[in-house]
Amino acid sequence: MKDIFLIEIELNYNFKENVEDASFLLNQMLADGKIQTYGISGDMNRMWITTIAATEFEIWELLGLLPVEAVMEPLVTRMHTYNQSIDLQFPAVSMN
Repeated sequence: MKDIFLIEIELNYNFKENVEDASFLLNQMLADGKIQTYGISGDMNRMWITTIAATEFEIWELLGLLPVEAVMEPLVTRMHTYNQSIDLQFPAVSMN
């Protein structure tokens, strides 16, 4: 069974220089269904990501793909309840 996880990352100071590349990759991860949501704080010191995974090992594999350097170890929390706005849910696209 898969669970929803919230990942909180305290970002390295040089993230501001790479925010465009990071946003491009994160948007691609959204489109590929690897993550469900992400947010970056206004001062670009923190990032939050939600994703679905069967194990925390899958989370750590995902973190290895991110174009960010964390100041400290990311905080990974298994969520009991997770709701998102209806307007954030996109239908699956089939190119058949």
